[in-house]
Amino acid sequence: MLRGIDLQAHESEVVGIIGANGSGKTTLLRAMCGLAAVDSGEVFVMGQLLKPTGPIPQGISVVFDPPALLPDMTGLQNMIVISKIRDLMTVDELRALMKKVGLDAYDKRKVSKYSQGMKKRLALAISMMEEPRLVLMDEPTNALDPSGVSELRSWIVEFASNGAGVVIVSHHTEELNRICDNIYKIVDGVLTRVEDTLMAR
Repeated sequence: MLRGIDLQAHESEVVGIIGANGSGKTTLLRAMCGLAAVDSGEVFVMGQLLKPTGPIPQGISVVFDPPALLPDMTGLQNMIVISKIRDLMTVDELRALMKKVGLDAYDKRKVSKYSQGMKKRLALAISMMEEPRLVLMDEPTNALDPSGVSELRSWIVEFASNGAGVVIVSHHTEELNRICDNIYKIVDGVLTRVEDTLMAR
């Protein structure tokens, strides 16, 4: 249960939230994108009040852990299905985006045969499709090898450089210290500010 949450994520700001399993950090992300209703208070995203029965504002990208993917389709087919919802990108652009995150768009394997790291890379590619204004990431470094973690940092910097606010929840304190402008801690649904960090982008 979340209690008395007061959090703002501004344009080009990377916000980190540290929390153990069960602390409420994933619930907070779900509330921020309209997937979980709040009993009291209000959630605004890009000036729009989120309502339980209302639409999720455009411009939000979410990377949950584990990623929500279509297991019986290939990686490219997953990208195409999601892209068609808003007619976002051509197939060639989707292939290029998969290459950017280190995936082979011509791989015929179904996503169910992907490694956990490959699934995370595909979810990251999906999050990049819409030039998002708000990016929510749940344990984004999970299942990534060291090179993938390094690439993730550069993608987060790219999101922020393009004007997006980025909110990352994780239990990896050291990693958040490296990439975040502001850090919070959540314990039993209560959010408190920990420290400010500066990163040369």
